[in-house]
Amino acid sequence: MNNSNENTDVKNQSNSRRQFIFKASAGAAIATLASKTAWASGGGTGCSVSGNLSGNLSQARDCPGEVVEGLSPNEWATIFTNSEQASYGVANIRWKDIFGTSRKPFNSIGWNKNNLTKFLPGGKHSGKTGNDINEALITAYLNAESGKYPLAGGVTAYAYVENLYDNISNGTFTQSQIVS
Repeated sequence: MNNSNENTDVKNQSNSRRQFIFKASAGAAIATLASKTAWASGGGTGCSVSGNLSGNLSQARDCPGEVVEGLSPNEWATIFTNSEQASYGVANIRWKDIFGTSRKPFNSIGWNKNNLTKFLPGGKHSGKTGNDINEALITAYLNAESGKYPLAGGVTAYAYVENLYDNISNGTFTQSQIVS
């Protein structure tokens, strides 16, 4: 073998190593960036979206059990009926106070001026076909706002459920995946 072939081989190996290191570094940097879909997968807690939305966290395998104690839609409805919401740090605010005016309730149920309890069991929209997704989003908000569902640092309950809403709206999650 002559020197020119050896030099070419060494250059190719060096370039391959540099490309590998560059790509690996770029991949690692991208992987560390927080994405909005990471909020939906538990906000860094490993907790499931469907568990939070339904209030059923009995199968939250990756969640520290002592931290997560989400309540169901029925439990939240009872809390509001018994006027105990202040002790949980939540209030019966309007839909638009959480989701704004552009994120209307799903499936043309209710108005964005309706209070949260109208979407919970026993409320005006309870039992209407298609309300289950609205009920699930409100349950997610109440569990996050009350601290029963831990969020990643710096993520508010408002930002969390707005992101969930947007992920449902844009097809990242389907309504049936969330409420099944």
